[in-house]
Amino acid sequence: MKYYLKEEFLHDNNAKNAGNKARNDVEEIVKKEGYQPLILSVDDWYQMNILKAQRHKAKAFAQVLSQMNKGDILLIQFPMLHHSFFTTGLVKKAQKRGIKVYLLIHDLEVLRHANSTSLPLKYRIRMHLQEGSLLKAADGIIAHNPVMKSVLVEKGIAEDKVISLEIFDYLIPNFQEKTIQTKDQPIIVAGNLAQEKAGYLYALPEAPVYNLYGVGFDESRALVNETYFGSFLPDELPAALEGGFGLVWDGDSADTCSGLFGEYLRYNNSHKASLYLASGFPLVVWKQSALSHFVLENGCGIAVESLHDLKKTIENLSDADYQILVEKSKYIGKKIRDGFYLTNALNELTK
Repeated sequence: MKYYLKEEFLHDNNAKNAGNKARNDVEEIVKKEGYQPLILSVDDWYQMNILKAQRHKAKAFAQVLSQMNKGDILLIQFPMLHHSFFTTGLVKKAQKRGIKVYLLIHDLEVLRHANSTSLPLKYRIRMHLQEGSLLKAADGIIAHNPVMKSVLVEKGIAEDKVISLEIFDYLIPNFQEKTIQTKDQPIIVAGNLAQEKAGYLYALPEAPVYNLYGVGFDESRALVNETYFGSFLPDELPAALEGGFGLVWDGDSADTCSGLFGEYLRYNNSHKASLYLASGFPLVVWKQSALSHFVLENGCGIAVESLHDLKKTIENLSDADYQILVEKSKYIGKKIRDGFYLTNALNELTK
């Protein structure tokens, strides 16, 4: 039997952010591929001390694994929401019973903090125990892209255990295709617009203009070339988006992607890229991002070193060339809406 670990969210499912969207879409896709849910449910352990919470989560996970038999497959979305220091040991016990455990990576803390030299020892130990050890124990891993895969291999994970997803899927109920798109429409920025993640929004050049959608934006500091439309639920957002390109950029600077979030783009696939493509918009990405390889190879957007280069890059793009970007983006977008990339990766991983 094929199973996926279904961890119950403890927070409001209607919160206006995309925090649950990626995981929920994965569940929908794998169910269509014949995976059955194994529900991992824990009590409100936030009120417990650390040791009690760790034991509580471990006990719940052990009960889940006990339901599986030899030859079964378990897909875990990583990092787990209800992880404990005992998780890797429990996975290894299950593997000894003939169970295969696969991981689909959403986030890697070790890469997010790759260039940080100030992490406390306690945090580094936790990352090793809760992240590194489980990655090495897994029978197979779906990484975001070839760059992330190469980093995992450098850290000692067998190359044949790691499959590249290429890009995240993004399901859109009742999808309606955009009909009129031109290169001179505003640049779309969607997602977490808070200063710590998107400080560049307060330091943009005077052109082009931008349409902003999401939470955390300080409207009192909005620039003259920014229009803020508020926040939307993930399934409602695609219909609200209007513009010519979707921007994938993080950090404090418009000159380059910098800081904790900006540097992370060297390794990860931002989920907002999938939102834009699934909605039919070509991308603007940082040239040094891992995503730039996918974008340029598939002809579904442009890559720039700096947002100060964006106005000229778009001006140098002919209307015909822009429409080619749109058509290729819509082609990729349909595959993303159909769950193609995860389905393909799963088939490759389990063949």
